[in-house]
Amino acid sequence: MNIPVTQLLTLFHQGTNYATYTFNQHYDLLTSYTSPVTPTFNTKWLNKLVTPNESSKNISLAFLNQVGLIATFPYQNDLIAIWNHNVSVQGNENYSDEMPLSSLTQFKANLQSLFIELNQVLPKFSSAQLAAVDEALTRITHKPRDFMATEPHAYYQGYLTEQQMLLGVEHGNLTEFNRYYVPFMAAGNFGRLASYDLRSKKNITIAATTLFTRAAIRGGVFAEVAYGLSDQCIQTAERQTDITNVYEYTREIGELFLKNVARVKRQNIPSIIYLAQEYIYDHVLTVKNVSTVSEHVHASDSYLMHLFKETTGTPLMQFIITQKIEYAKLQLIFTTKSIGEVADELSFANQGELTRAFKKQTGQTPLKFRQQQQIV
Repeated sequence: MNIPVTQLLTLFHQGTNYATYTFNQHYDLLTSYTSPVTPTFNTKWLNKLVTPNESSKNISLAFLNQVGLIATFPYQNDLIAIWNHNVSVQGNENYSDEMPLSSLTQFKANLQSLFIELNQVLPKFSSAQLAAVDEALTRITHKPRDFMATEPHAYYQGYLTEQQMLLGVEHGNLTEFNRYYVPFMAAGNFGRLASYDLRSKKNITIAATTLFTRAAIRGGVFAEVAYGLSDQCIQTAERQTDITNVYEYTREIGELFLKNVARVKRQNIPSIIYLAQEYIYDHVLTVKNVSTVSEHVHASDSYLMHLFKETTGTPLMQFIITQKIEYAKLQLIFTTKSIGEVADELSFANQGELTRAFKKQTGQTPLKFRQQQQIV
């Protein structure tokens, strides 16, 4: 009995750490099978990978720097793409063995199994492509680390993503958390915490759990509850005989703390207010006014403003501005973006509007705030 292609791809995705996609002839995405830590797939990559009039028996394979291994092959009138994005961290010494990196041999074997299930024939790989991929992977794996060539402010960028990720926990917002979790882990903030692989992964788990615990307390979870959950997570990690994917393992722990924060924030609060807050957290860069939020929660401006102030004690527009200013602070501390660039990113009309809002809330201008931090 033939298994439907969608079911087969679902099973394939669950059995690996890859992301799988199907596209039509115009490269419009039809289906995707990903995990929460999967980065965004850029369809422009397909132009570099797909050979015109590609044979139905061929699998095209390529390695893109900072992206990973991508395989493509036609199926009926569509195109299937398999992305081993884990390989993109192979050049990062901190995490070269912290994720279940699939070797080229393993990747080929998995691709062959899927291809045979779909087409009932053995696929072909281009020897030239295999040689190019193998050479690229070897070059990255053995590339000597040049500390003098380190990107300026790289550690500041890593700390920035940490703060943004932890705000997702503090807000109880899963979308915000997942958006920054991947760049946070990829920044290698924890480094390698032991010479023994499993011990290193457990230490990373403990370090991440500590961060999640503090963020959850800031988000409103009672300290006793948060530390109790922390002890439980750490003890469970210590009992593990293998942690295959420390990225996903620690992400799930973060999500556990996040859900506790969300549960606390939902208590004694109307659902419409919680939805409004969630929308603002998710769209802090683009939300401009009350109407945008009230339209999302299907309420009138006046009703939502009244209920929000009555429930939280803070005017709705002030809540929006506060979230924008908190985001601006992180950008001013940990990046070299100009104040005008930060204003544009946060959808302020101009730099002056951000400066006025910033000074009203903090008592100082963005420039003065940045100078006092003395970081960038």
